[in-house]
Amino acid sequence: MKLRLQYNSIRLRLKRSEVEQFARLGRVEERIVLGSSHDATFHYTLEAASEVPSPEVVVTARSIIVRVPIRDAVRWASTDEVNIEDRQSVGGPATLRILIEKDFACLDGTEEQNADSFPNPLASRECRAQSTSGIRHDEYGT
Repeated sequence: MKLRLQYNSIRLRLKRSEVEQFARLGRVEERIVLGSSHDATFHYTLEAASEVPSPEVVVTARSIIVRVPIRDAVRWASTDEVNIEDRQSVGGPATLRILIEKDFACLDGTEEQNADSFPNPLASRECRAQSTSGIRHDEYGT
């Protein structure tokens, strides 16, 4: 699972096996070891929760937990739905954008880089564009 923090947003991108684990267990967790002590580990977690009405983020000293309603988690994990997106109020006019996505293969990535990712819906169009002109023509520049 990839974690991206940018501006006032948090984004999680899950590979196929992680989406499958999430569907089975209702939870996926990653950790980053920053040192040798127990306190030097940072965790980030995606979990399905019956008590939340909409996606929410909970932050502690050593973790970020993204919680989504079970109904949203089940629908997302069991269909072709690409993402779950919402905003969480953080006081005043500010909001935190929450985005959970299925991780698509990069169009110019290697097999190793794209292992366990979802097929990119632009891949067939990209292949057709390359085969007809030898030049890449996708609007995303990838």
